[in-house]
Amino acid sequence: MKKICFIILSLLSTSGILAQSGKEANPAAETNAGQSRFDNRKEKGFYNIMQVGLLFGSNQIIERIPDYSLYNIYSSSYIATPMLYYYPNSRNILTVAPSFTITNGYRFNKHWAAGAGIGYEVFAYNLYPLFAEVRYTLWDNKISPFFAIKGGYSFGGLKAKHYDQLYLDWPPYSIDSAELRHNGGFMVHPEIGVKVPLNENCDLLFSAAYRYQKIKSVARKKYDAGQFDEWDHYENISRLVFSIAIMFR
Repeated sequence: MKKICFIILSLLSTSGILAQSGKEANPAAETNAGQSRFDNRKEKGFYNIMQVGLLFGSNQIIERIPDYSLYNIYSSSYIATPMLYYYPNSRNILTVAPSFTITNGYRFNKHWAAGAGIGYEVFAYNLYPLFAEVRYTLWDNKISPFFAIKGGYSFGGLKAKHYDQLYLDWPPYSIDSAELRHNGGFMVHPEIGVKVPLNENCDLLFSAAYRYQKIKSVARKKYDAGQFDEWDHYENISRLVFSIAIMFR
């Protein structure tokens, strides 16, 4: 009986020593596994990108400065009365517009991917971009530079807004009882950045981009007989964009 107990205790102590030695060797194995886990990422599959950015640019504004130097002269009494007139004075200011976009797409391999997305951006008015994108990543298992290009159409307001007194930054500058609508326009958005892998299914993206945006605005004044006057204004907007995004795969 003593021999049996001695054998059992010997086996238990031996297994404990082996288990302890296995635990001591485990950290190195875990480290190697941690280093190589990004090597086993899937090269194909769907992806989703949620991106937040700021669009920096120069914007021209029109200031309306009052001027009393003009006079109304009545021929009957030859009395001159001062007439208030607002003349436009333009100047450039730095503007910052926030941007939020969501993109869904498919990765064809570890380099190439394509998708489509929607967004919400605030300039002097709201724009809603709808775009397609193509992106190229240099490598996928570590910190990597990438390039992407987006192109599409940014929609403006779906409904014209009525103003009792409408002030514009373009001729005729001021209209009473008129409507204004921003129709949006074509946009293109080349982008470069760096991808930082967080785990097997998630990346952090830092990027800089250039945004070219066309916008059409329409002001309309209606009359009782169904007639109207209309003024169209076309604008090309250029912005420098800095963004941060998270990519799920």
